[in-house]
Amino acid sequence: MLLLVKMLPLQAVWLEENVLKPFEKENNVVIRLQNFQAYQDLERIVSQNAAFDVVKIPMDRAGAFRANGNIWAVSAVADRALQDSIRSAYLLPPLAVGGDTIWYLPRKLETRIMVYRISKVREALSAYRAMLPEINMAVAKINRKGLPTDYVLEENPDNWDYYDVLVAGYVWNKQNKGRGRVGHRSKNYEGTMLRVVDRAFQLGATRGEIPYLTSRPVTEAFEWEYAYARLHVYNALMFEQEWTGRELWQVFGAEQIFLTFLTQIDCFFLLGNGDKKMPGFAKDAEDVGFACMPKGASLSGEEALFVNRNVTTGGWFWAIGKESPNKALALRLMLYMTSADIQEKEFNEFGTFPTRHELLKTNPDKLYMKRWQNRVLQTSLKQVEVNRYTIFPTFQDAVSMQNRYYKVLRELCVKPERFTSLDQVKKVLADNDMPPGEESQP
Repeated sequence: MLLLVKMLPLQAVWLEENVLKPFEKENNVVIRLQNFQAYQDLERIVSQNAAFDVVKIPMDRAGAFRANGNIWAVSAVADRALQDSIRSAYLLPPLAVGGDTIWYLPRKLETRIMVYRISKVREALSAYRAMLPEINMAVAKINRKGLPTDYVLEENPDNWDYYDVLVAGYVWNKQNKGRGRVGHRSKNYEGTMLRVVDRAFQLGATRGEIPYLTSRPVTEAFEWEYAYARLHVYNALMFEQEWTGRELWQVFGAEQIFLTFLTQIDCFFLLGNGDKKMPGFAKDAEDVGFACMPKGASLSGEEALFVNRNVTTGGWFWAIGKESPNKALALRLMLYMTSADIQEKEFNEFGTFPTRHELLKTNPDKLYMKRWQNRVLQTSLKQVEVNRYTIFPTFQDAVSMQNRYYKVLRELCVKPERFTSLDQVKKVLADNDMPPGEESQP
């Protein structure tokens, strides 16, 4: 059998040793893994060889694979009883099913949550009131309004909005010799664009507005990025060094940042799983807190924005190859790889967010040897419930859109003092918006 996957080397080794080898022995079959590197390569590889037995497909491309006919529906292999069992056992995102047809088995879900140093939040809460006049004046220089009337920094980060991140980040900057202590991904790749897209969705964007830099929610999203950089809330090294997830784990562990936004697997790499191959970077797990994403807020005072805590829910599906010679066995393997036992083990190893209902439930910390693992799961469950059906749309021009987002992010956030008003920020966005006549089809 032939599997097409995209995995970190550590995950691929774990899959082969703990999942594929037992299945091979039980079913008298040999399984070979082929790894694809770039998301853009996936459709080309599958179209050139439709005989893959199982293909790992990112959720945001699931609709395209259904449309182009490169996969075989699960319903075409499973009998009615098995289909009913799948529908009741799994959390099935809309892209996995269509009417009576089950197209995919969900491998994992993925979303961002807020991760922070508990002790540093306490420090910000103790110090912020004395700095409020200064902070208010600094914000007023950007938006001409200052902080919201009667502003108070919420004690519980689960209740934070964008202003709370700003105020805490401003305090941390002042307490740490002018170096910001908030950061996120900043390399020119999908993870960085997704962070800004998440912000736009939290400011009420529709899918159709996401490609347009001058749409109100996307403009506001970039205005916040500019404000955080201008007020030194962000650690400037994130732009100098172009951080990815790995750099975030490292700088959080080294206390160069106190707050960031991570996926579930990020959290496990950050804190480690007890294995010497994955030792972690943050040594004191009890000082690491997890919260739902901060709620959007208008920086410019645009009251019509539909602000919320929604960010995108992503993930991966397993699919049967269109010309697989082993379709029934392929489905059996997919069911085995997503069994409750395997999903529980993979969560405990890597933080792979499960898709079976029996694992998506509230558990007391005492059931976990490492309580932080349960806190990651419970916070992620709440965030996915908040997200509902917010998913990243598939665009024909996703690469050019990513490049536009990245170019504007750097222009606004590297030497942000060049801009003295939100009107100047808007001009940058207008100058880099989608060229006239070019369409972005979701």
